[in-house]
Amino acid sequence: MNEESFSPVTPLDAMVSQDSLQLLKASVPYLPAKAGRMLSVYAKMRELSNTISLFERAKPEVSMMSSHPPKNLLPADILGEIRQYAGGAAREAIDQLLFVLNTLQLVQMYQENPENQEVDDNAR
Repeated sequence: MNEESFSPVTPLDAMVSQDSLQLLKASVPYLPAKAGRMLSVYAKMRELSNTISLFERAKPEVSMMSSHPPKNLLPADILGEIRQYAGGAAREAIDQLLFVLNTLQLVQMYQENPENQEVDDNAR
């Protein structure tokens, strides 16, 4: 399987989806249309039920995931984490944003260190 077709499981999906639900969803393409539709709805309803239960219990990992991000987390770090779940055009857009953020960071570093600019001017 190549990187573009592989879709890793998000942390939320890992918490709410059991192996049995994954097996049900994997079997849907091999079933008659009506049975596949019913099984798909059943699997999604179970995931929704598990998600509601997860947030009602307020486990520590859920609260860390949603309301209290680490204080030193930068936008580029967040985009890097999200990028692994994106594909195609979304991944390209994230890559472009990361490039812009890195470029802005380099410009900011250059502006904050005027002595580097003087050294470069003297070298000419």
